[in-house]
Amino acid sequence: MDRTRATIIAAVMLATMAFAGHALRASEVARDESIGLSEVAIAGREFAEQALDADFLDVLRAREVLFRTYAPHADEPVWLFLGYFDRQKEGSQVHSPRHCYPGSGWNIEQELALPATWRDGVVHALVVNNGRERRLVCFWYQTPFAIEGDVLRLKVALTRQALLRRPQDVVFASVSTPFTGGIEPATERALAVAREVENEIVRLYGRFERKPA
Repeated sequence: MDRTRATIIAAVMLATMAFAGHALRASEVARDESIGLSEVAIAGREFAEQALDADFLDVLRAREVLFRTYAPHADEPVWLFLGYFDRQKEGSQVHSPRHCYPGSGWNIEQELALPATWRDGVVHALVVNNGRERRLVCFWYQTPFAIEGDVLRLKVALTRQALLRRPQDVVFASVSTPFTGGIEPATERALAVAREVENEIVRLYGRFERKPA
């Protein structure tokens, strides 16, 4: 790609993100209740609820969060984090783990697109390490109408919702697991939980859809 074309594409992306941010901040449409993340249930899987640091929650500013460890006594557990954002205003917007992990001392070794056999698409994932541990981190953004793996595409979709004066709520989901050997077992562990979690989020969003507007 020549430099001129690259510059044009970058400018268009920046303009799109700026417009998206303005439209999202301008809209005040929001749900009048939480989605109920604590009701997420995966049959047959043992888990332990985990506390989150107050400073982290203050920075995140999500309306509702859930943090669990599945198979908490295993050598390679699975961690589930969910954050529900009922509106997209400045100071309370979803972010990409591509930025959050490096900011927390983790190095990104690899970016992956894992096949999501239970839906038409892929699950985006990162392989990260902090010098002591390697993790596979699967993540996505789930709205009542779509599942996105890219934060720019998410913002464009939410901008459309804002212009139509519709809620712009979204659940950020992260399923991660440590691994010391091959990545295949880690992928199987993470995606098995991710599949169930996606279905549960769809179920929770369904409560809003059954209510009168």
